[in-house]
Amino acid sequence: MDQFLTNYYRLMSALSLAMDFSSHGLMKHHMRVTLISLQLGRLFGLSQGQMDKLFSAAMLHDAGSSTWVEKDQIMPFQSKQTFEHCHRGYLLFKEHPLFHSIAEVILFHHDRWDGVGNASGLKERSIPIESRIIHLADRVEVMLKEDVYILQQSKFICQIINQHGGRMFDPRLVEAFNDLSHRECFWLDLKSEFITEILAHHCPVAHKELGLPEVTAIAETMASVIDFKSPFTHRHSRGVANVSFLLAQLIKLPDNECSAIKIAGLLHDLGKLSIPDTILNKNGPLTPIEFDIIKRHTYYTFHILKMVNGFEKINHYASCHHENLNGTGYPFKLDSSDLKLGAKIIAVADIFTALTEDRPYRSALEKEAVEQILRKRVKTGAIDPELTHLLLAHYSEAEQAGKDLSDKFFKNH
Repeated sequence: MDQFLTNYYRLMSALSLAMDFSSHGLMKHHMRVTLISLQLGRLFGLSQGQMDKLFSAAMLHDAGSSTWVEKDQIMPFQSKQTFEHCHRGYLLFKEHPLFHSIAEVILFHHDRWDGVGNASGLKERSIPIESRIIHLADRVEVMLKEDVYILQQSKFICQIINQHGGRMFDPRLVEAFNDLSHRECFWLDLKSEFITEILAHHCPVAHKELGLPEVTAIAETMASVIDFKSPFTHRHSRGVANVSFLLAQLIKLPDNECSAIKIAGLLHDLGKLSIPDTILNKNGPLTPIEFDIIKRHTYYTFHILKMVNGFEKINHYASCHHENLNGTGYPFKLDSSDLKLGAKIIAVADIFTALTEDRPYRSALEKEAVEQILRKRVKTGAIDPELTHLLLAHYSEAEQAGKDLSDKFFKNH
C-alpha cells in the first residue's frame, strides 16, 4: 500500500456523494455543480491547470457544511448565510497537501460579482475565476426542482440567471451559460441517471498516483467533514483511527497494514452524513425507529467506499465496525469467520473511543465503567477478547491516543 494508482475521479465522486446527504435525500449537488462548472470553464477558455483546480474545488465546494441545518440554510437562491461554510472549507484545505490550491476558491465561491455584501472585500475580476464559475453553477443547481420535468425548468432558470448578470454573476459567464442553455443535452445531463458516467467524460484528470501521505490526508479531510456533523463527535473519527493504529502497532502488524487500518478508522463513520442531526444530537435514549435509522450508516459507508478502486480492504475494515463476532451485529450479520483482523480492531477501538468521549446524553465514562462495558461485550461474544485485553492493558496510552488531535484544524477550532 505504499502507492495507489487509483481513479482520481472515482475517489472524488465518493467523497462528494458522501457530502450530499441532506434532509431532502441524496442530492448529487456536488456532481451537478461540477458538471456545470467544467462546461462553463471550457467555454471560458480555462487552462488545463485551472480546469484541474476547478474540478477539485467544485467537487468539494461545500465541505465546510456537514449538518442538515447548514445545508438547508444555503439552499435559497439569494441566501445570506453562506460565509461560515465557505470559511470553514477554507480552513479545512488551506494547509492540505493535496487540496491547498483550492482553499481560496472555496472561500470566495459565494462572492457576488458586484462585491455587495462580500466579506472578502473582493469584487469583479479580483474574485478567482474558479470561484465565479462555481458560484453561478451552484445557484443554477439549487433552482432545479425534483417534481418538474427538467426541460420545462430551463427557461425560468435562464431568466433568473440573466436578471442577476452584472450583479451576482460575471456577465461574461452568464453569456457562456446562455450558450450552454440552448442545448437540451445540457439540461438532460443534470437530471440523468447516468450523471456519474457523464461527469467522468468531462473530468479533466482521471488518474493520479497517490502515496500513503496523500491518501491519509484525504481520509483526514473526510474525517473532519464527518465530525463537523455533531459537536459531540468532533474528534471521534480521528480518535478511532489513532486507537486502531495503536492496537495494530501493539500486535506488530506490518507498517502498511497499520496505515490501512488507520485510514479505515478515519472513514468508518462516513455513512453518518446520512443520519439526521436530531438523532445524532438527541439528549436521551433512541427509539427503536431511530436506532434502525442509525444502523444504515455502516451500509452507506460500505457503498460509498466501494466506489473507490483499491479500497477493498479499507472498505471491509471501515464498514464492518458494528458487526459482532457472534453474528448479531449490523448491517451484514457477519461473524468471526467473515471478519478480518482490521475490522475487529476498529470495532474495539470504536467502542472504547465512544465510551471515553462526551455524548449528548452523558459525559465521558470513567475507566472502571469503560472496562466493565468492554468486558461485558467480550463475554457476550461481540468483540475480540485478545484485542480488548490488550487495549485495557494499555488503557492510558489508548486514552491519550483517542484524544490526540494532531490535526491543526481541530486544535484551533
